[in-house]
Amino acid sequence: MFGLPILGLIVLGLGVLVTTSGPRLAATILDPGVLWGLLGLQAAILVWRLLAVGTSIWAPQLSRPTRRDALPIAAILLVAVVAPQAYAGYTTEVAREALDEIFVEPSLPPVAYGTPEPDPSFLESAAPSPSLSPSPSPTPTVPRVNVLLLGIDQGIGRNTYLTDTMIIASLDPVTETVSMVSVPRDMVDVPLPDGRKFRGKINGLVSYARHHPKQFPGSNGTGFDVLRGALGKLLGIDIPYHAAVNLGGFIQVVNKLRGIDVNVARSFCDPTYHEYGYTHGFSITKGKHHLNGNQALAYARVRKAAGESDFTRAARQQEVLTGIRDRIVKGGFIDDPIGLLRALSKTITTNVPRKILPDLADTMAKVGRQDTFRTVITSPLIASGSDERGSIQIPHLKRILALSKAIFPPTGTMPEKKYRVPKAGAGAPTTSGIAGCRPAATPKPTPKPTPKPTPKPTAKPTAAPTPTAPPEPTPTPSAAPAESIPAAP
Repeated sequence: MFGLPILGLIVLGLGVLVTTSGPRLAATILDPGVLWGLLGLQAAILVWRLLAVGTSIWAPQLSRPTRRDALPIAAILLVAVVAPQAYAGYTTEVAREALDEIFVEPSLPPVAYGTPEPDPSFLESAAPSPSLSPSPSPTPTVPRVNVLLLGIDQGIGRNTYLTDTMIIASLDPVTETVSMVSVPRDMVDVPLPDGRKFRGKINGLVSYARHHPKQFPGSNGTGFDVLRGALGKLLGIDIPYHAAVNLGGFIQVVNKLRGIDVNVARSFCDPTYHEYGYTHGFSITKGKHHLNGNQALAYARVRKAAGESDFTRAARQQEVLTGIRDRIVKGGFIDDPIGLLRALSKTITTNVPRKILPDLADTMAKVGRQDTFRTVITSPLIASGSDERGSIQIPHLKRILALSKAIFPPTGTMPEKKYRVPKAGAGAPTTSGIAGCRPAATPKPTPKPTPKPTPKPTAKPTAAPTPTAPPEPTPTPSAAPAESIPAAP
């Protein structure tokens, strides 16, 4: 009687493992009904095992326990019966609370704005363009699953709420491929579903919508639905879901996964990166690397290194997402499930319905690096400029729409090959080649050669004057003789 529930669960577990993938099983457990069912099952097992122990203690055919038997019996009950079930119940309750914090919003239909208040400084009326309207899915029975992935600039020492990372990820369940497109944060004049356009930078739309709810009647007030509608209009697709990640929590998630593997396309050094554990810049070499949380965040955020920009950073962020996906599929969530769930609850909020997670997880487990397609919206799809809004990126709407059709084709159709992720380099990932980064030493100017001094002509020595014999002294003249005076007659 004591072991029967455990034996039954072992048999049931083996059957589930044989018929279900690990990611699908983990996603199934996330369902609220399943979690409450597990709590009820654990309570029933605890009662069953206590009764089983009780029948062995008070069975008529057995001798009755004495007082000195009470302590060992209590210890056995605590260690072998109560403690395991209490831990299992605690784990389940932690999971339930964490998931309630992650899945905070219901899935809502696209925003249908009412009559907004005018605000010419940030919102400008524009005639609706039929060519930019999302077209219905050609295979409505098996549609694409489109999710807007957001990196929120909200961490230590930050009081802003800017969506500096915006990646539209789309899963095709038929071809079992994933396509990703990164949107530059400085893009302006993005069209809205109601025909207006947002004049500000697109990374500030969520914050603007939160502070100006009257501009978006029908919105749920989070601003995420407004941004989904704007980017859906830009790309000509429907984006019903989002997942928002904050910077600080991202580090903990990667650490709980025991790190991720990424393929670094080229080395770089940014001496200006002084955040989240790095006080002397960040550098990384080309090749395959295994990154911890701080390293992964730095790799995803650096943009001031020589040769790097917002666009190359967006490509690196997509590589980090691929690394996280690979680690989860390979069982990284099993290492510390409680720690991972707690880290996720402080990091991610999403409106993805839990009921679709098992199917998503099952399909994602089959998607490898070779099944991933990704790109970044850059020139010639946008034009760089500068005005009172600062440095801006002006979208070329028709070209962006053409890109969307190429990388997000109808389900069952493969995206264009040029967007396929390149194969990872050979060899095992390494943890070396990652360090701080000091500014390059300024070379000392080469001293100009000092010209040899022109020797001054040596003056010819003046010949010493030949000594002249002093003239002989002139003899003293004698007195002139007196004139003869004739004698007087």
